[in-house]
Formats: sequence, C-alpha cells, structure tokens
Amino acid sequence: MIPTPMPLGPFLVTDGGRLSFRAPDTEARFTFTWHKRCFAIVLQGGHLSCAVPVGRLPSTSGGAARRDAAMLLLRALGQHAPAGWHLRLLPDHRVQLQTKQDLAWPMTAAALITPIFGLLMQAAPVLDVLDEAGLA
Repeated sequence: MIPTPMPLGPFLVTDGGRLSFRAPDTEARFTFTWHKRCFAIVLQGGHLSCAVPVGRLPSTSGGAARRDAAMLLLRALGQHAPAGWHLRLLPDHRVQLQTKQDLAWPMTAAALITPIFGLLMQAAPVLDVLDEAGLA
C-alpha cells in the first residue's frame, strides 16, 4: 500500500493526486527547451515564475544602426508584451522575458500543465518577432 500523502521531490501527493509543498518555503524548479530557448520555471509560495532568455542586444561593433533598430524593437515589444510579462536587458546584453502568476494550491500535476502551456502560448508571438528580427 502506498502511503498517503506520498512524498515526491519537494511535493506531497494526496490520494486524490493533488500536489502540495512539503514545507511553505519549499520551491520546485525545472527547465525545458521550447522554440530553441530554455524556459526556467519556479514554483514557490503559490506562484509560478517563468524566465526565458529570448535574444541578445547586438553589440555596437556590429553597427550602431543595427543596435539602434534592435533597441526600438525591444522598446515596442516591452510596451506590447502580453499582460504580466516583462522584458529585461541583462548586464551581458541578453534579453530576458519573464512573468509571475498566482496558482491555486494544491493542484494536480495535470492541472499544473495548463498554466505552463498558457505561458508558452503567450510568449510565442514575442519569440516569433525576435526570430524574424534576427535577435534570437
């Protein structure tokens, strides 16, 4: 007989298949590649955070005009990013897309897939624009 709740990594699994964290300050992290980019997901304290490097700002050595055009594009994308998403320019000139959402815990593993899939669908147009502009 399987004990209930059953420990599974940072989670406890109830007999109904619902996940909850073992302790309030516990976090779960995982990564996956989608559209040739590494998505980093963090689950902690009822929140799902997502951060993904989406491109790189061209260096001035590649031409000031190319860099200026990239900056204009990034500003426009930042203003039109999906609700709750933010673009950040990192110190190494990478551009990161990030968001944070509230989740209702406990939830099943299958129910957790829905908000993650939603994040991917929201990020897709931004990734497509950056790919088209050659900034990926």
